[in-house]
Amino acid sequence: MNTRFSFGEGSSPTLAGDKILVPWDHEGPSYLYALDKSTGKTVWKTERDEPSCWATPLVVEHNGAKQIVMNGQTCARAYELETGKELWRCGGQAQRPVASAVAGNGLAFVGSGFQGSFMGAFRLDGQGDIENTKHVAWVLGSDTPDIASPLLSGGRLYFHKGKSGQLSCVDAATGKPHYMAVRIPGVERTYASPIAVGGHVYLTGRSGTTVVIEDSDQLDVVASNSVGEGVDATPAPVDNELFIRGENHLFCISE
Repeated sequence: MNTRFSFGEGSSPTLAGDKILVPWDHEGPSYLYALDKSTGKTVWKTERDEPSCWATPLVVEHNGAKQIVMNGQTCARAYELETGKELWRCGGQAQRPVASAVAGNGLAFVGSGFQGSFMGAFRLDGQGDIENTKHVAWVLGSDTPDIASPLLSGGRLYFHKGKSGQLSCVDAATGKPHYMAVRIPGVERTYASPIAVGGHVYLTGRSGTTVVIEDSDQLDVVASNSVGEGVDATPAPVDNELFIRGENHLFCISE
């Protein structure tokens, strides 16, 4: 793999039934692989006309069939899980995407925010090139995320602006903003994606501060705490505990 500026790999493999999906976008021939999870043998391999991309594949179900939604610099795309056949695609993305797709209520949300800005909501029943068709529910051209992935919760889509801590929240069905690019005190730069649990949204900055806000249409800060060291990984909630991987330690936060 020959990634842009030798940044290395950043996409995670995705487990889907008896398959492991492995994205292979780089500065050479790019592919999406489906491997047998028990043997490692290639089930199918699909060519991708894409340079380096660090987003993780998302598996969604629509009308009883599963498809794989992937980010990309050339196009956002979806593939048939069983065969790897491309189902739909839409151009307009920014360079070297990192943010992974999220989906819900028949829509997939794909965005990027490096040297450009794009966020699109795509209906999952499209075929072929869906750009400028009814299969694109809405598009935003500013304040979209770079490294951190968007968060879908309660019919709302949350995302940071670029690598900054500035937060936007829009109606997931329409793209209508509840608020856009609002600065979050204590969160200046972000790699970690926002997460939602227990009626709250957790926003973690690279400095190690996590700001908790209400999961609602209004921006309401509930708490702010720091682990005292840098954090780039997305926190992981498990039952009543929150795991945070810091620069030097693994933290477990609980009552």
